[in-house]
Amino acid sequence: MLRVLKMKRNRIIIIGVLVFSILIFSFYFHDRFSQSKYLQFYQVDTKKDSVLKIGIIGDSWAAGKKLDSILHNQLLKRGLNNKIISSGKPGAKSKAVYQNLFKNKEDKFSSKVVIENKPDYCILILGVNDAASQIGRHYYSYHMVQIIKTLLHYKIKPILVTCPEFDIEETIDNMNILSRNRNIISAYFNNNGEIDNIKTYRKTLMEELASEELVNDIVLIDFDRVCPDYKNCSQMYRNSSHLSEKGNVKLIEVIVGELVNEIPQLGQHTH
Repeated sequence: MLRVLKMKRNRIIIIGVLVFSILIFSFYFHDRFSQSKYLQFYQVDTKKDSVLKIGIIGDSWAAGKKLDSILHNQLLKRGLNNKIISSGKPGAKSKAVYQNLFKNKEDKFSSKVVIENKPDYCILILGVNDAASQIGRHYYSYHMVQIIKTLLHYKIKPILVTCPEFDIEETIDNMNILSRNRNIISAYFNNNGEIDNIKTYRKTLMEELASEELVNDIVLIDFDRVCPDYKNCSQMYRNSSHLSEKGNVKLIEVIVGELVNEIPQLGQHTH
């Protein structure tokens, strides 16, 4: 009798552990791969002053004001008085970057301040974490489209840098064993087993932008103009997934080249 009761108890414990584990894994995968719900716009003062303002949002490529002074000085050299406002979250995927636009300013990684400063343009520099995490091209393109729509709602013209080139294989190899295997397995489910998915992510996003009729509403920066292939321009990088100072300068030069073509339409910003 005692043996039967013990066996039943053990069975209940095992079933309980299995059910709990399934719930935890289900929550994890849902949180990891699910798209963000559509977030409601908030009220901001839409008045703008005569100073050219440019926002920068994204992941670690935008964090720590890496690009701010380079962009500010490059524009000053061309006679453009300007103010740069940046907000980046290291490790962030496109979903987090989108949601950060709506978080309260008390949140460490809130980028609401960028919108509230009413910039004329906002540079979007992200995608490395989406690609390395093998999170899926539709996940990436969905959130990028939502970010662009949000900026346009506030009359901010997006400057879209296409998903950056980096050494995706080495980046994944340098992860801990759990993350590495998780991302390799994810590639089979989300990217048809394709590890180097950068061009696929770019292509899908451009298709989504065309479908949403947003292509003419953005300034597009083809990252291939900075580096078309990591192995042939590794001097532009400080590691497998981040630009060096030289790489940042090159990126800003390409962006400013496009801005100079845009800004003459904004007569109040030229001297």
